[in-house]
Amino acid sequence: MHISGRDVIKTLGSSTAALLCVLTLASCASGDSEGKAANLCGIASSEEEALVREILVTEGYETKAYKSTSVLVDKMKAAVQQMRPGKDSYFNTACRYEDDQQHRGYAIFSFGWSPRATSEVSPSHNGASYELNGAGGVASAGQSTLLVQCDLPGELGGQSRNVRLSADAMFDRPDGPVVDQAAKDRRMTLTYLMTRRVTDALGCENKPLAAPPVVKPLPTP
Repeated sequence: MHISGRDVIKTLGSSTAALLCVLTLASCASGDSEGKAANLCGIASSEEEALVREILVTEGYETKAYKSTSVLVDKMKAAVQQMRPGKDSYFNTACRYEDDQQHRGYAIFSFGWSPRATSEVSPSHNGASYELNGAGGVASAGQSTLLVQCDLPGELGGQSRNVRLSADAMFDRPDGPVVDQAAKDRRMTLTYLMTRRVTDALGCENKPLAAPPVVKPLPTP
């Protein structure tokens, strides 16, 4: 079961449709170009690597990819077509990063769709709100959410303009919940970078997350 940043319970997809693999950091950096392209969760930059290590408070971690890029894209496109009025779509769990020693700290990323009319992100207790290149986000002690306008190509274009791509992340770390601003900023930055992989894979025609993330919390109302 997955709990979004908007307190909506999502159901984990069928394991038969998931591509499950446990990779070390070294293996994420190896392999042929085709394998890398299919690995949505492989760490692609030193910035991402540093963020994962800081968030998990560890030097080493494992990466679990629940779905290949192509499988996630197919499921995301199916989900936007199956949405019911006023309801979020089914969410797909995609990536998990986990402390490779004690397996106590983790970061899990899931993706789905939210109706445009109800896609305001409200901060939870001790949460911080963000506006990142037109996308709205919130990060709190244990989770973060990013809502993005993604104009899908082709016949799904009309439907996609009435919804928002929603990235939900859940976090845990061995030293307990954190509420300091720097930690929230790191989580929001990593959520942005992970979501950019999905918008690129979906071919969002408006390229919503093409710019580097400039993560600054909005003033508290």
